Amino acid sequence: MEALMQVLESTMEVRDPYTVGHQRRVSQIACTIGREMRLSEDRRRDLRMAGMLHDLGKFAIPSDLLSKPGKLTPAEFALIKTHPQVAYNILLPITLPGKTAQIILQHHERMNGSGYPQGLKGEEILLEARILGVADVMEAMCSHRPYRASRGLAETLDELTRNKGILYDAAVVDTCLNLYGQGLPAPRPVSAGPVPLAVIMPHPPVPRAQEMVPGVCALPQAVAGKTQTWAKLRPKGHRSWMHIGSVSIMAWLIMASIRSF
Repeated sequence: MEALMQVLESTMEVRDPYTVGHQRRVSQIACTIGREMRLSEDRRRDLRMAGMLHDLGKFAIPSDLLSKPGKLTPAEFALIKTHPQVAYNILLPITLPGKTAQIILQHHERMNGSGYPQGLKGEEILLEARILGVADVMEAMCSHRPYRASRGLAETLDELTRNKGILYDAAVVDTCLNLYGQGLPAPRPVSAGPVPLAVIMPHPPVPRAQEMVPGVCALPQAVAGKTQTWAKLRPKGHRSWMHIGSVSIMAWLIMASIRSF
């Protein structure tokens, strides 16, 4: 299974290196939250894998649309919203452990039913998907995007707090505040000026060695300085033979998933 994930990651990286890095960081944040919420080892394993593959469906979306500056048209946003279902369809023939595929399918569902693709509400959404959804928002808002600067951690946690219990699971948000909000100044109002460009994501407390599960809940890494930033997660090198074979496999899977969507 790990080899398959590497093939899928390697294939995505050829087309969209940013998404691969985003998925890795989201997986790390989600695992940190899951550990803090005392999820079992099996559930954290599923959460880690879902985080690493949750945006797989964006392979079927034009790259210029993913990095488009400004507001998307209704038709463009409708296409973006297909990516959880496309990812689920791609992974359906593969026997993933536990509820990994369902977590990926549900990671954009919201507590009040305003999410997609199924419009699930509250407890209808898997807890792991609720965790992944919050981790996804955190990483996306705290990271630089081609079309905007980082929002910063203060504004990100303010977004989660304002929508706690509405869009995001209250217990998950409280866990994020406990992990990342310690010592953080009050969020700046939007009118106060531009948000600093630095990505400010402090490192949560590191658990004792016996509390860590190797390969399951790797923690986000930060670098020292005046502000802490995410360490860059670089791939371990390209494997040409893997790219050639995996691109063909991925193309076939995507075409099959689009036909069934």
